[in-house]
Amino acid sequence: MSLVETNEANTCSEVEWGARVELAALFRAIAHYGMSDLVNGAIACRVSDETDHYLVHPYGMHWEEIRASDFVKITSDGIPVESDIPWLNDGGVNLCKWILGSRPDANFFVHGHDEEIMAVGSIEDGLMPLNQPAVYLGDLTGYIEYEFEEDDEFGEHFVKTLAGHAILISHNHGYYALGETAAEAFFRAYFLRQTCSAQIKTLSMGRELHLLDPQKVARYQDAMRQSDDYNYNGKTEWPGIIRMLDRTQDDYKT
Repeated sequence: MSLVETNEANTCSEVEWGARVELAALFRAIAHYGMSDLVNGAIACRVSDETDHYLVHPYGMHWEEIRASDFVKITSDGIPVESDIPWLNDGGVNLCKWILGSRPDANFFVHGHDEEIMAVGSIEDGLMPLNQPAVYLGDLTGYIEYEFEEDDEFGEHFVKTLAGHAILISHNHGYYALGETAAEAFFRAYFLRQTCSAQIKTLSMGRELHLLDPQKVARYQDAMRQSDDYNYNGKTEWPGIIRMLDRTQDDYKT
């Protein structure tokens, strides 16, 4: 296994370094598009050559400043691999255990508190079939009640509720977007905010709603999954995001 240097003291495998760079790019992309929440929320990933180890960020760092070498590797039990590590957000560590520990199909996740998503998550209707991103995210999305106390009972409930969903909207709180890749997690987070923003603007007009027919929605979702012309996992958009980061803030790779 070849190693790369992450800082003066530590080395890691090339696979882990690649995950670190992708994760740092995801942090920077979320910040670039105005989807961060100062130092709050969480983004994390699995180390693909050590599937029971995860990368988390030090609590207190703003997402636009995070670099590949900043991440802390933890075990599936949430225990840091190295000693003398910076402060970690216990909520982010818990999400690693609950999401990455229960969903082998997910290697990245984003947890955020976007205003638009909080607003839509605070009405009983939730996400409504009003626009195209609502179509391709609607059947991926579930809901969970917001709880501040993240005890073992809530963790079990979270894992059970998450099963079968790629997105969870936490009522009155925020969201969780999962992805096999950083690109997919970003795609789902970005377009979740877009559909929520469009829904808020639509409802603000106070006019009769033109909802998409549920049967058409189901048919469109099937067609989207099978389409050879479009991708719904972010792989079309992600290379351009990387090019933008390389041009404007290439320290994310350090």
